[in-house]
Amino acid sequence: MTNSMKQAAKNWDRHEILAEIRRRGMTLSGIAEDAGLEASACRHGIARRNRKGAVAIADALGIPFETLFPGYHARGHNSDANLSLKKRRASRQNDTRNADQNAA
Repeated sequence: MTNSMKQAAKNWDRHEILAEIRRRGMTLSGIAEDAGLEASACRHGIARRNRKGAVAIADALGIPFETLFPGYHARGHNSDANLSLKKRRASRQNDTRNADQNAA
C-alpha cells in the first residue's frame, strides 16, 4: 500500500489534517490565499464552517474532499436524512388534511 493510499484510508480529524499541512510546510493562510480565498477561510474550513476552505485544504493535500472530510454537512438540502424528514412532514400534513375533511 502506497503512502497516499494509507492517507486516504485513514479517518482524519482536524488535528491530523493540521499536522499533515505542517509536515508539508504549508499553512492554512497560505492555502487559502493560493485558492483565492480570505486568509481565514481554511481555518474555518478545518472546523467545518466553510466548505470552500475545506475544499482548498483537500486540494492542497491532494486528498479527495470526501475522504478528508467525511460526512461534511451531511444534513444538507438534498441529503437522505433531510428528504425523509420532508416525507414525514408531508405525510403529517396529509393526515391533518384527511382528518379535517372527515370532520367536515
